[in-house]
Amino acid sequence: MRELRELPHFRDRLALNARRARSRREDTDWDMQQLLEHLEHPREVRFGPALLQLGGLAALNWLLLALWLAGLAAPWVILSFVTYLLLYNFHSGKVRGLFEESYQMEKLLSRFHAILGYLESFRYREGSELKRFCAPFCSGEQRPSRYLRGIVRLAAAGALQKSQLGWVVVNAMVPWDLWFTRKLERYKEDLRPRLESWMDRFYSLEALCSLANLAWLNPDYTFALPRDLEEKDSKPPFRAEGIGHPLIPAGQRVTNDVEIGSLGDLLLITGSNMSGKSTFLRTLGINLALCFAGGPVNARSLETVPFRIFSSINVTDSLDQGLSHFYAEVKRLRRLLEELERPGEPPLFFMVDEIYKGTNNRERMQGSTAFLKTVAGRHAIGLVSTHDLELAALEEEIPSLTNWHFEETIRDGRMSFEYKLKPGPCPTTNALTIMEMEGLPTE
Repeated sequence: MRELRELPHFRDRLALNARRARSRREDTDWDMQQLLEHLEHPREVRFGPALLQLGGLAALNWLLLALWLAGLAAPWVILSFVTYLLLYNFHSGKVRGLFEESYQMEKLLSRFHAILGYLESFRYREGSELKRFCAPFCSGEQRPSRYLRGIVRLAAAGALQKSQLGWVVVNAMVPWDLWFTRKLERYKEDLRPRLESWMDRFYSLEALCSLANLAWLNPDYTFALPRDLEEKDSKPPFRAEGIGHPLIPAGQRVTNDVEIGSLGDLLLITGSNMSGKSTFLRTLGINLALCFAGGPVNARSLETVPFRIFSSINVTDSLDQGLSHFYAEVKRLRRLLEELERPGEPPLFFMVDEIYKGTNNRERMQGSTAFLKTVAGRHAIGLVSTHDLELAALEEEIPSLTNWHFEETIRDGRMSFEYKLKPGPCPTTNALTIMEMEGLPTE
């Protein structure tokens, strides 16, 4: 990723070639997925006996024709030629689709040759990680250009099927279609594993270039990789300094320092409306995802162990499935409990925004209390945001639960937000103030 960050021309050229390849595709053309699926299901056809028979008959035809024209034999060539035609007609199903297959493959691979050819011919720095990563494009006889030349030749041979007169004349003399159909099948067998390898590398390289572009556009971002979970040290499983949300402009972004001391910890985050609870949960989740992908994180520093990431944020109802918002959230939280029960997996880092907000106060309190007691102290780290300040009292009952909050200040009827995470339960609320500011009755 660091190497790609310093190669903006390489990234831009690769993206341009990919865009041009996509723009040249017509509606009737195969796409790469269709080609890969086609290669996954080769035809079970035995060409050897048919080629041996037809090849022998074709040679016999020429020999008998020469003897007849020289006046050394009777016109036995007529009998052998009719036999050849009958046998060719019997095997005609084996050659069906030669032109279409070879034409579609040649057209698709020619479009992608601009991409693969660029990766094949690029002058990589000796000993670089990028050169090792792109080795499948540069390995001698396995180079993409070699296979492109092969399919071009096969497509040219298969194009004879589009000329009725030429096709009849040539195939009457030799089993042309059968021979090149056999070569096409062998070509497909040889191409399939290499094409899968090329495309897997290319798709991965596209993703890596996107992350490297993020790093290039944001030089203040930090590269951080998770440390080994088995390391025996006293470091906390998660610690970040100056962590912020990448989608908030730098001039408006407020960052926070966060340290979570041990696995099993549960952070209950309270705060008034618009104070930053949901954005904070998203900030941690998106930076963890960037970190685990090898990309840059929006933080001065980030230290973490490997986590599975799970979120229950912005859960929506579903008219198609007949689910209310509350029921959709219940199903999501049920999935969270199932993830916590999976043995032998890395710890879970889960974020739950506005727990059980779709039901009444009494049942929300009872359900939230039971849920927090169930998930606390597990092989996980959790952050749960809520408007229910009464849940803060659970800090006395659940040893691994700690209270944190975001708050605002109100002066002269105007609110201002710090967006800074602070310890303890939120001491303020602002719902009535917002109602009054918008002219709604509050008494």
